[in-house]
Order: sequence, then structure tokens, then C-alpha cells
Amino acid sequence: MAPLVSIQPWKGLYAAYVIARAIVTLPWLLGRSSLPSTRPAAGWSFKMCMLNEVARQLLKFRSDTRSDDLATVLADHRKAEAEGRFMLAMPPPPADSAEVYAHVLSSSVVKPAPVGGMWYPAPPPPPDPSGTQDEKVVLHFPGGAFVLAYGQEEQGRLVSRVMNRHLGASRTLVAQYRLASGAAPARFPAALQDLATVYRHVLSLGVAPRNVVLSGDSAAGNLVLGLVRYLEEETPDASLPRPGGAIVWSPWVHVTPRAGADYAAVRNEQSDFLPASLLQWGVDAYFPPDHDDERVRPYLSPLHRPFRTRVPLFVHAGGAEGFFDGVRDFAGQMAGVAGNRVRFHRTDLAPHDLVLSYGGSGWGGRSRRRRGMLGRSCLTGSSRDASPTHPFSSQSGVSILVEETSSLNINRSRLIFEDCLGAPTYSRLV
Repeated sequence: MAPLVSIQPWKGLYAAYVIARAIVTLPWLLGRSSLPSTRPAAGWSFKMCMLNEVARQLLKFRSDTRSDDLATVLADHRKAEAEGRFMLAMPPPPADSAEVYAHVLSSSVVKPAPVGGMWYPAPPPPPDPSGTQDEKVVLHFPGGAFVLAYGQEEQGRLVSRVMNRHLGASRTLVAQYRLASGAAPARFPAALQDLATVYRHVLSLGVAPRNVVLSGDSAAGNLVLGLVRYLEEETPDASLPRPGGAIVWSPWVHVTPRAGADYAAVRNEQSDFLPASLLQWGVDAYFPPDHDDERVRPYLSPLHRPFRTRVPLFVHAGGAEGFFDGVRDFAGQMAGVAGNRVRFHRTDLAPHDLVLSYGGSGWGGRSRRRRGMLGRSCLTGSSRDASPTHPFSSQSGVSILVEETSSLNINRSRLIFEDCLGAPTYSRLV
């Protein structure tokens, strides 16, 4: 049952209460943020402390009032459609669906559905054997605890700039999967079905699988890991071939029925902007009735359930985020599987989801060149590993240089670019 404050007029009254409380507590917040000794994380600036608390309170309000913001995403989709940038991925015909939605993605209750998204800067041209195969596409899915929509135009442009500038992507597609909230809630495996639908759609445009990089932040990082697992364990190459790589930013890897209580007990809970109530809402809405099924559990909570994959994986976590320990441990477990290529990187003192907070809150700072990599296209053979067997070498079509924010003083932060997905073993950056 939805909380009383999620419906009017109670929602409006609750909003007024939250604003009044914020005004009353503002002097305390200003004082805490002004003194380095009382800040949530030593080394944070005043600006970062304030923005972190604002983000935390906004997310708590959205969680308390069940405000998923899907309407904004749909409105942006309509605008993108008028500009020719809208993408609508359709599930395959029923006769072919068994090849795409098999095993854990097959459900008698949850059926595949169309999925919308937006291209940046524009969709690929019509299939051309001499051209489209060389398109370098990042397929990004936004987070939101499975219940909040973050596929808006503003967020998409921010992500696409990062992917274009630092990964050398020709195009970025930001797709909004079905949520487990709102007027038409969709539990697992709906969102994972949607990822498979969109990935299949991109391949149908003539983009070579080796030139596709899957990307997801937070809960969508969980989904991207689930899709990679599914492609490895459940799907023959003929129906859905493996992508060239996967990047997960602050992935939610420890997802349990007690998500709120689990998160409230982690060491970085007070320095992150994620409220425990949001995670609990997400789990309550997303988990299927059979969440204890051994077949389903690895897709819901991948921590302590590593798997073998031929897809190179880059995992990022902020040193000050609540998910940090779980993400680090998961990356180590994945790297311990023979044959896996996993690179884990932490950004010291960064909060949750750096791919979105970067730039907008000052994490980008000033940049400098390192080893001449800044501004060099990572898709034109600039990788340090250009061996024919390297999955991201110029010979195979994709080579990824990933941005690393290595200093938390936002006035002196620097950008370091490395071929993160080429690292053969678990990185010692922790």
C-alpha cells in the first residue's frame, strides 16, 4: 500500500513540512559543512558537503512520496521524437522471443514490452556494410533503485558527453527500462527483459557486437551485470552475441529483502547521499515472489555469486559511498574467476554514482594531460595494448580509456585515462 504522503493533499502538506524543516536545520548544516572536522568525509569541500546533503534530502522526499519522475522522462522522449533522436525498441515476434527471453527472463506473469530511449547526438545511419559496422556505441542504462526514472534529457546529455569525450563513442543510447513503481509496476525480470530488448535492437541496426559497450549506474549496474551473466550462461551466441565490454558505476550488488537495514549499517552510510528508505522501497517493489529461487538469486544480488565471462568488465566505486565495500568485494570475486578480465577502480572520497555527479558538482575540476592521453581518441588505436587478442584493441574495433578522478580536492582534481578494461587482473587501486 502506498504511503499516505504519496497522494494529495497530504503530499503537498508533507512537502511544506520538509521545506520548513530544511529552513530550521540550515544553520546546523552550514556549520557542519564549514568545519573540516565535522564534515561527513574529511577532504570534502564546503560545496560538496552541501550538495551531498541536498541530494540526500531530495531522494528521501522522492522515496517517501513515491515520486518516480517517469512523466518527465516520457515528456523528454516526445521531444526527442520530434528531433529524430527517439528510439523505440520492440520485442521480437512471439515465434522468436524464446531465443531472446529464455530461462530466467521467461515469465508467465511479466512479458517483454517496448522500451524507449534517446540517442546522442543522433541515431546511427541506415545499415551499411561499409560504415555502420564501425559505429562505436555505448548503451547506457540509468540507475534509480529500480523505482526512480533517470532517463531524462539532462541526465542523458551528461552521460553522453562523458562517453563521447573519454570513451570515444560515436553515439550513446540512454534507454529507460520499466520501473517497479508507478501506475504500471513491473517486477523482476521486466527491467532485465528490457535491457535484452534494447541490446537486440542496437545489434539489429547493424552495429557490430564488439563495438557495443554496456554501461549502467547503481541499480542499472546490477542490471548490466545481470545481462552479461545471462548472455554467458543462458543465451547461445547466435541469438544475442556478447558485447565488446561492460562498465558499471557504483553497481548495487548486495540486494536483499532487508536492503534498508543492511545499508543503514554500512560504514559509509552517513557520507553518501543514498537514503536507506529508497533502497528498501526499491527492493519491496522489484523483488519477485520467487526471489529465493537459486536460479533467480544471482541476478538479484550478484555479490558472492561471481560468474565466468569473456566480456571485459570495468567496475567503479566511490571511496565514500555506502556501496563501496560490496562493490570492491564483488570486483575481487569476479577477478578471481579464471579467464575473467576485470578492472576495479575507486575514486577516493567520492560519493555514489560518479558518472552523474562528475562535472555537475565539481568532481571534474581542472584536468591535465597524463602520458599524452587526454584528447586522444581511444577508438583509433591509442590503446597501450594493441595485440590482436585484446578485445578492445584497434584490431578488434574498440579500445576504451576510462576517466579516473584521482583527487578529491575539487580545485585540484585531475583526470587520468587508462585502458581500464585491458587490465588482466584485479587492480590494486583499493
